[in-house]
Amino acid sequence: MQKALFIVTIQAALLATSLWAAQSAEGNRKVLVKEIHFAGDLGLPLTELREYTEYLIGHRIERAKILEEAPSAVGHGLRHRGYLKAQVTPQIHSLKPSVNSKDHEVALELVIKAGKQYRVKNMIFVGLSTELPQADLRQAFKIQLGDIADAEKIGVGIRNLETLFHRKGKDVTVVPDMTFDDAASTVSFQFDIEK
Repeated sequence: MQKALFIVTIQAALLATSLWAAQSAEGNRKVLVKEIHFAGDLGLPLTELREYTEYLIGHRIERAKILEEAPSAVGHGLRHRGYLKAQVTPQIHSLKPSVNSKDHEVALELVIKAGKQYRVKNMIFVGLSTELPQADLRQAFKIQLGDIADAEKIGVGIRNLETLFHRKGKDVTVVPDMTFDDAASTVSFQFDIEK
């Protein structure tokens, strides 16, 4: 009885390994991206969304890379425009190959759930923030209260803050925390400046 159970266990392990290898090979398989489509709550105009993914069209790329890069690029664009909670889900659909093509041709569909576009309600500095004037801390961010909460500008502001402290001989890390007010479509930032 134990021998039969042992053989069944080995067969199940071999089957699982071969399935994993097949899925891995499928994910690493290069395909030719012929089309890109967008669906859902887009948040941005189609022309702008296409700019973020245009580099994929006409190129042979690994499926896994497409599924990683495309949502990342579009998500970055949405967060740049204040859609801080945006979600992007990619799907690859096989296309009927054209007569002259030897490649596996696909269409990429990006399903977007942009959500709310947030504006900056408040910016608070804590921790070592008392070591520099509040005006200097605020000036590190090229964003005003009421502006669209551009994640890219916030990231640049954090790096600017770290540089300000570095010039004063202090090696710090800035840890951001966001508090969302969905009813007002605003976000408050707290930046904790730590050694």
